[in-house]
Amino acid sequence: MSEATPPPGQFAPEAYRAADPAAIVRAYPFATLTTANKQGIYATQTPIFFEHDDDEMVLIGHLARRNSQAPALATGQHALVMFTGPHAYISSRWYKDKPQVPTWDYISAQARGTLEVLDDDESQLMVLRRSADLLEPKDGTGWTLEDAPEDRIELLLPMIRSFRIRLDKLEGVTKLTQTHPRPDQLRVAEALAQSEDSRAISRMIKALPEDG
Repeated sequence: MSEATPPPGQFAPEAYRAADPAAIVRAYPFATLTTANKQGIYATQTPIFFEHDDDEMVLIGHLARRNSQAPALATGQHALVMFTGPHAYISSRWYKDKPQVPTWDYISAQARGTLEVLDDDESQLMVLRRSADLLEPKDGTGWTLEDAPEDRIELLLPMIRSFRIRLDKLEGVTKLTQTHPRPDQLRVAEALAQSEDSRAISRMIKALPEDG
């Protein structure tokens, strides 16, 4: 007798389960939006944010309307959004205190929910304004929609399609060699620090608490 198929969810062993997946969403907003219909599965990399600072269960974003996924978006359909942070190959050569096979360290989050299409101008402007507010400097020098050339935003609105996703589930993984002794962690971090591409995850491993 076969086992029941579990509901969809991110693979996250307990040792690596992120305590605050919303922090991953905020830190790495350039995400992959995945939806599906009878034609197949669609996926687009695009910035996606929480609609409000104090609500971690509603996301917003937009696509270029000429993107084939844009007309495939439908209110009520399920959506998966994947947020990917730093990641790096971990060689078994770096494990001395607790020998192990090679692996991969990474930071990621997955959000699942129900999509709502936002086609009206007011909602689309809200999405664009929220994006600029979050990404531009907060010292008063940041660009705003009001800084755009005259009529440029009005010209662009019909060329995008915005969406809101009300989440049912938000999960995250922070896999940073936590299951290894501290000397192994530091050796891994030092090895990763030698490559510019892996320095971010090296810093995260070094910042792990001393007691694991």
